[in-house]
Amino acid sequence: MTILSALKTTPLIFAYLTLNGCAAISPEKCKTADWYNLGFSDGQSGLKRDRVNDYNQACAEVNINVNIQRWQAGYEKGNQMYCTPENGYRVGRAGQTYNGVCLSEGFVKNYNKGKRQYDIATEISALENRIYRLKEQYRNEPNEDIKREIRHDIRDLERQIDRLRVPQVLYEVMF
Repeated sequence: MTILSALKTTPLIFAYLTLNGCAAISPEKCKTADWYNLGFSDGQSGLKRDRVNDYNQACAEVNINVNIQRWQAGYEKGNQMYCTPENGYRVGRAGQTYNGVCLSEGFVKNYNKGKRQYDIATEISALENRIYRLKEQYRNEPNEDIKREIRHDIRDLERQIDRLRVPQVLYEVMF
């Protein structure tokens, strides 16, 4: 992940983690909440539409009514920003969970592409870690037969990495 892409996804991650804590909203926040901006933030973070129910439940405990219409208006605007094809790729590439909140086929298509790239990068990293450990084991192994097996295992893992790095091309044939 480049620094630029990390900077682009950090606000989304922060908002998601902040809003997905144990409590949806504190009693004090219920009293002063800007429901439009909270809805906007939730929508822009890709949170589910039923998030407002969590606010209703939390604020009901302190007899505060959530302005659902303001929250929904903000949510829709934030959701429009979240559901762009470009953001779909960023969310997928960052390995974030998609909550099924977008009607845009472009978002979903690009999310799947980005998620596939994330999964490949994660798998390559795991294989590279295994190779590193095997090389350490190889350096410390006195038995030549075992060293030969380790070399074989390393070559197999390197081939797996090579296969993952080759772009997967799918052809669609139409008659």
